[in-house]
Amino acid sequence: MDEGVFWVAVAVEMTFVVADSQGMHAWFVAFLDTRYLVVVPIIGVQGFRWAIDNDKWKARVDSIKYVFEQARADLGKKAIDKEVMEKVWDMIAPGLASEFDSNYTVPLITPRPLLMLQGKEDPVFPVVGLDITISDTRKAFENANFSDNFKVIAEEGIGHQMTSLMVKEASDWFDKFLQP
Repeated sequence: MDEGVFWVAVAVEMTFVVADSQGMHAWFVAFLDTRYLVVVPIIGVQGFRWAIDNDKWKARVDSIKYVFEQARADLGKKAIDKEVMEKVWDMIAPGLASEFDSNYTVPLITPRPLLMLQGKEDPVFPVVGLDITISDTRKAFENANFSDNFKVIAEEGIGHQMTSLMVKEASDWFDKFLQP
């Protein structure tokens, strides 16, 4: 699959969003704009604070190294560390590791259909860092009586990549919820 491809499709009275690699865009636009009726972030939901607190941010640094190297130099640091990591997130998107982190924002998508697709071994967006997000989101959907509108698939043996199974699951999800 192409790295960094982002899709937003609009049809009469139906809007949905799906993204690969930049899947966090899907979750962000959906919690901000309720016109997105069905949401499928593919390899893109992350617990940013969890990653910082648990030293699981190094794969993210490697994916956009230049940005972190520049921040390291600006801070006069010899190595990229947690402080550099937080500084970059604060510069790119203030609040990303606090009030806009996934555990606060993903549940706001409720009750709209939400399918989260992740690689179980993704070092960039570690699934283990989503336990609170998934739990809180599941509770929000249950409390709204829309439990069937939330699903998480963490594909075994897959890292930070979009797979044909993810594409099929996304397509099936849209077919289920975007009936004319």
